[in-house]
Amino acid sequence: MKIGNKVYLNNIDHIDEKSHIKVRVLKIWNFVRNNKVCSIEMIIMDEEGTQYQARVFNQNFSRFRHLLKEDESYIVIKPNMAAITNGFSYTGHKQTLTLDWKSTLKKCDDFSGPVNGFMFVDFNSIIEQTCPKDTFFDVIGHIVSFRPLETSNPVPSKHYIKVTLSNLDSVHLKVIIFGSQAYQISEYLKNNPTVNFVVIVMQFLKLNIWNGLGEAKSHFEVTKLFINSGIYEINEFKNKLKCHDNFGITEKSITTLQSYSSSYTDDFKDNFPLKTVCEITEPIKEMKFLLVASIVNIRQNLPWYIIPINVQDCTGTIGLTLFDREARRLLNISAYKLKKIHDAVGDSDALFPMQLNVLKNRKFGFVVDITEYNVNNYNNIYTVLRVTEDMSIVSELESKIELMSIQSVFLNQVALESDDVVQPVQKDVISQTDESFTPSTVDKSTATSPSKI
Repeated sequence: MKIGNKVYLNNIDHIDEKSHIKVRVLKIWNFVRNNKVCSIEMIIMDEEGTQYQARVFNQNFSRFRHLLKEDESYIVIKPNMAAITNGFSYTGHKQTLTLDWKSTLKKCDDFSGPVNGFMFVDFNSIIEQTCPKDTFFDVIGHIVSFRPLETSNPVPSKHYIKVTLSNLDSVHLKVIIFGSQAYQISEYLKNNPTVNFVVIVMQFLKLNIWNGLGEAKSHFEVTKLFINSGIYEINEFKNKLKCHDNFGITEKSITTLQSYSSSYTDDFKDNFPLKTVCEITEPIKEMKFLLVASIVNIRQNLPWYIIPINVQDCTGTIGLTLFDREARRLLNISAYKLKKIHDAVGDSDALFPMQLNVLKNRKFGFVVDITEYNVNNYNNIYTVLRVTEDMSIVSELESKIELMSIQSVFLNQVALESDDVVQPVQKDVISQTDESFTPSTVDKSTATSPSKI
């Protein structure tokens, strides 16, 4: 068949019966209503990288269903056009390309456009909600934390997993993933527990707003997910991050957060052992534990995309890392918004805003995590998973500490065989009682998953 001039999607209004379009199918799925497939939906891309929504209605399934495949390229002759009336355009256009009874579809072997057509947006534009609101967008980042797959809803397509991604600037973005993609990423993380550095690309996401901040979420089965694959974009991201990895990010394990199905305070009720600072100074083994201590200092020698705090109990002082989600419970303001206030007055990132001083000299109960990274690198700046100032919880934990102290006194009355044994001191371990002391190893010991504020 003879085909006429090539037309691009940006000039689709100028196409005629003698013209053709070369496109690549980026995504294909069925639109189902009342258990019946009403149409085959697609997102296509031409050789200029322009993306467009396309559709085949059920009366034309027999002509095109067997031909259409994801990631394949085609020559389209005599397409039709239809208006988008539901208010949401997958690609930002007001029309959708349709294949009807007079359209012709041929396999194309010389498509010269992009392979995946990613259109990445900046994480800050999502958080600030300046990204596209009525169209899809794409993101790339490495996973720093996730919550287990949530399957309480009886509808599998509404099962979800929440992950936190970090970009090259250490800005953190929360992403909620539904359906089959949620299972895909959950299975990968479960089957690859020793893989600490997981880079993902998510294509065709939508904006979600939660507590005034923008997040990203998948859209039914439309979203595409690439996990640590060999595509160019993931390899480039890994190489760039390794070149600027001053904090050992690529060596740190991914944090598994508590499932939302359990109460926040449940972790303070005998789920983990209660420790004092002197007992956990050395990161000997991976564990989660409870700690009662007061915040005595906020360390100033790190850019504050994390909140590195010094906490103190009656046995000593140690450094912990407090993340945005936990800090927000105490400050009643998100760390991101606090960062914007800080930037507006022109303060250095090496100095913390005055608003953080309200945390000083307050006593909290902490759930703390010693990770594989801490043990392998003999690094004792641990991550705070939970924090509470609930007096009933703090008082109960303090009572247990007093009981432990009494029992310790009785044990210490037993004479040792020798009082001359002196244990060697590990100089890399950070423990101090001077609240103004700055740990010398802090530059190499940021916590498990740093969070840009």
